[in-house]
Amino acid sequence: MLKLNQINSEGELVVKNYDIIVVGASTAGSFYARRMAEKGFSVLMLDKSSREKISPDYDVFHMGKDEMEQYGLPEVKEGDGICEFIFTDQDMLSAYSNYPKPAPSTVVGMHKHDYIVLMNDWAAKAGAEILYNTAFDGLVYDENGKICGVTYVKDGEKVSVGCRLVADCSGIPAVVRRSLPDNYGVEKFELTPDDILYVTLRYVDFADGRGKRNFSEFWLAYKSWLAPSAGSDAILGIGACFGFDYVEKCFAQFSKNAKLPEHTVKKIEKGRTPYHRAPYSFVADGFIAMGDAACITKPNCGEGCTASLALEQIAVDVASKAMADGAYPTREALWSINKLYNNTQGKEFASLMALLTGIVRHSPKANEYLFKHDVIFSKKILGGMGKELNVSAGDILKIAVYVIAGIVTGHIKIAEIKSILKGLIDSGKLTDHYEKFPETPDGFEAWVAEAENLWKTTGKLSDWKPEL
Repeated sequence: MLKLNQINSEGELVVKNYDIIVVGASTAGSFYARRMAEKGFSVLMLDKSSREKISPDYDVFHMGKDEMEQYGLPEVKEGDGICEFIFTDQDMLSAYSNYPKPAPSTVVGMHKHDYIVLMNDWAAKAGAEILYNTAFDGLVYDENGKICGVTYVKDGEKVSVGCRLVADCSGIPAVVRRSLPDNYGVEKFELTPDDILYVTLRYVDFADGRGKRNFSEFWLAYKSWLAPSAGSDAILGIGACFGFDYVEKCFAQFSKNAKLPEHTVKKIEKGRTPYHRAPYSFVADGFIAMGDAACITKPNCGEGCTASLALEQIAVDVASKAMADGAYPTREALWSINKLYNNTQGKEFASLMALLTGIVRHSPKANEYLFKHDVIFSKKILGGMGKELNVSAGDILKIAVYVIAGIVTGHIKIAEIKSILKGLIDSGKLTDHYEKFPETPDGFEAWVAEAENLWKTTGKLSDWKPEL
């Protein structure tokens, strides 16, 4: 901790000490601030935005109801001014909007800004302090080079505060993680347009007067969806790497092939979500990265609001023990966060990202054929996406029969099948490797070297850019 009312090495006045400083006050930051405050730690949460403008990218966003209940998030009800709708029915459709595969899951649709404010207040009720209009400026280190505080700027004044742990929940910019010294223990990579899904939402009304939508449809071939909305009949969404101009090219192909109902667009919103593997380690001395700052999003849909909660709950349990009785949370004391996460959701997300990187590389024609015959894009696989998948010998035989028939009849190209098979193989290899994540920092360098080789072989979703 820093000495109060002293001038630090950068010339800033040290005004206060906290146990934990959380940078970023959206869902990830609010959840962690709440849970650590409940444990009795003093918590300060900073956000560069004002309370009135926090999390402004989308009006409406979706959260899984089961996850909200699992992690004890603030409850909402339809008609309360925050929650607009709840739905369960969801289908995955082929490239030409045929052969629906049910993938039911209860989803809560809410006004995002309003729910983030609710989560801020939820954290504050547990004792967390919140500073809005406050920009992270830098980290402060002790004489041994370990993090012991942060500097921030508010109302044009630079202020220094001490702490034992800094949590980076700052989103895609990852302002804390990327400011770490080289070799501090956590990767500092910056996301490029190839590592981000650019998302466009069209709030639409249907021309035939069918009214508000109460179910969702998803087109894997275009990373597009038509879902319930607020203030319009539906939300028509699409995501792609490379930037918003390329998203519009994808949308043009989607609109042409998917036989969408006639509609008028009431408004358009744009946002971004990470699509990159997570850092190999989330922790270092006095530091942890979470949320979008750690690239924790669901590979099959890009959703990150609840995706990060698995890591955060682990971090609550481990960090609270590491910081008991005033102890400083060293890299070694926090290490089991890495181990526990990478052996569970971490391996599942890595596996799914590798699988999708391979199986998306095919034409709408091939997609239609595979959907029709319930092969690869089957009810079993799509309905259980994101969960551990058990493929039987009968499943494999069926895949082989229809793949061979598809090649013979010209519905599928051999190169497309090779990509799909490669995705399946790479997925399995990454699952096995993440299960072997070391229990201590010993052996981590060797594990990373092998992980780098596997990810290099797997490639990225953005390595394939079809001509449109």
